[in-house]
Amino acid sequence: MEFTGERYIPSVSGEIKYEHLHRYALCRDFVTGKSVLDIASGEGYGSALLAKVAESVVGVDISSDSIQYSQNRYLDYDNLSFMVGSCESIPLAPESVDIVVSFETIEHHDKHEEMMLEIKRVLKKNGILIISSPNRLTYSDEPNYSNPYHVRELYYDELVNLLSDTFSHIKIYGQRIASASFVFPVGNASELSMKSYTGDASSLTQQVCSLESPIYYIAICSDNESNLILPIDSLYVEPHDDLLKVLQENCQRSYAQLQITESQFQQTQSELERSQSQLQHTQSQLQQTQKDIVEIEKSKFWKLRNIYFKLKSCNYNNV
Repeated sequence: MEFTGERYIPSVSGEIKYEHLHRYALCRDFVTGKSVLDIASGEGYGSALLAKVAESVVGVDISSDSIQYSQNRYLDYDNLSFMVGSCESIPLAPESVDIVVSFETIEHHDKHEEMMLEIKRVLKKNGILIISSPNRLTYSDEPNYSNPYHVRELYYDELVNLLSDTFSHIKIYGQRIASASFVFPVGNASELSMKSYTGDASSLTQQVCSLESPIYYIAICSDNESNLILPIDSLYVEPHDDLLKVLQENCQRSYAQLQITESQFQQTQSELERSQSQLQHTQSQLQQTQKDIVEIEKSKFWKLRNIYFKLKSCNYNNV
């Protein structure tokens, strides 16, 4: 499937890869052994990841081309199916799934209330919705950016109000890319968890750090408060696609290119100064030439004037 910018595909690397795969990774504990609906399943990779641990997964997308691709690409999964449908018209029976996941979907349309009603309709009693939404403040307003594929982005309060109108209990997390120092086992790792520290030179504490200005929100929603106890504070690391290393390499390339550009600029500036000097010299020569021409013309004029008066004097005397 070709990457257009609207739907993430697994062949794309960088920040978008971290963001999308992390969202599906944190769902694993929720969907294990459960029936799952993945709204806006796109290429289908996320639905397939969930199907590895879920009892069953249905991927729904408004694009028939995407659904056809997914059906062919993930044909080997017995517990995975794909169907054409929209957020406000989900082709499933009422109370038919335990979990609904919807990542980077809600901003692509403006039928938010209708979407929430449909999600509530297909969820079993006390089912769970896991949904993401870009933070309009930091995603669009502050960087003065407009995503051509987004129809209606939400501020934090708007997202809270929308979800609270549908579910009795919600818990919202922030997501963004950040740098950190990692201590990790050398070789094959068997550990299933990591400690998290934060602080400065005056104080260090072991706790999950809450970062400012999240780019995305991820919400866990349910009418059963106990479904929100499971934390999703987590990190995603791709050992073969280190974002910080890529950033450093890009900075080094940019710095090298900057040095080349500065050298070229200095060379161009030197050439310009030489050209300006030559121009000034040429202008000076031109001015001198103009003066010489004026003097020559003046000399000619006076010579001709003298000749004229001499001739006139001669003619007068002859008369």
